[in-house]
Amino acid sequence: MAYQQGDTITATDYNNFAASVNAVIGTGSGDKGYGLSDVSNVSVGATISAAQWNALLSGLQKAANHQGTTLTNASNSVTTGGNILPLSNLAADITLIDTNRLTVDASNLATAQAGVTSTRTSSWTSNVQHIFTVNFGNGNAARHFFNSGGTINMAFSRSGGSSTNQNTSWASLTSDTGTVKMRQTTTTRSGSAGADTTVGFGDLTGSNQVIFNGTAGSGDYSANDINIQAKTDGSGLVTIEIDFNDDHAAETGTYTGGGLGTAPNEGTGWTGADSVDGTLTSTVTFDKADNASYVQVASPSFSTTTALSA
Repeated sequence: MAYQQGDTITATDYNNFAASVNAVIGTGSGDKGYGLSDVSNVSVGATISAAQWNALLSGLQKAANHQGTTLTNASNSVTTGGNILPLSNLAADITLIDTNRLTVDASNLATAQAGVTSTRTSSWTSNVQHIFTVNFGNGNAARHFFNSGGTINMAFSRSGGSSTNQNTSWASLTSDTGTVKMRQTTTTRSGSAGADTTVGFGDLTGSNQVIFNGTAGSGDYSANDINIQAKTDGSGLVTIEIDFNDDHAAETGTYTGGGLGTAPNEGTGWTGADSVDGTLTSTVTFDKADNASYVQVASPSFSTTTALSA
């Protein structure tokens, strides 16, 4: 930018600054944009007013406050009739809010907001699913939700039921997964099971993609896993599929000698018990930007399409 001390501040300079700020706070595109009102442009040849200059600085500051970014020009403003002095670090400050655009100060979030919960109390084998949708209303609203630090949070538990190693393994896996959070560019988990991925909302397409997979580790039940996939229709509807896969093979054998191995059971094949019981729960919540002074986005709506009890 040509803007520097000693030069006349032109409409082009101002509009270039405004465009860069608007990319972060306004509609934006991709992983840029919070959904705030744009800073208006100045007509070429027009005098830049104090109100216009302050609107630019206000937009810059809103982004910084939302992110927790410290600006050089944080306290600068002008009054009507005063001179607009060059701010030597203005370009650098705008670069800062762009660099930190996906960062949010935790104090500006409304956390653990209710989404949807699904529960199963009957025993199961092989696989059960919790499939749900998150509706943001339109594609831009979805982008603004995630760009401003919003997350979709998923946590699981299995409790009660029989005292079996299989149940214990599932209770451990759900606990060890912790909370899985789908963000704009990544999906992370708070527990030790599985691994964070680089697939977030911004990577979703019309086909399912795995955003998280956590396994039961080593041992007899190492084939069991929690697998999460997600997709979007591009118009603000996200579908998330959580699969609880009990893939371990039950022990088998043949009755031989004594007890059950006597006639008529001698030589008859057997298969061990292989089911999960107790209460399995999938709980979905969300975090969203919720500071009316800086950035505040609307809450999405949730709906279960396939319940764990199905």
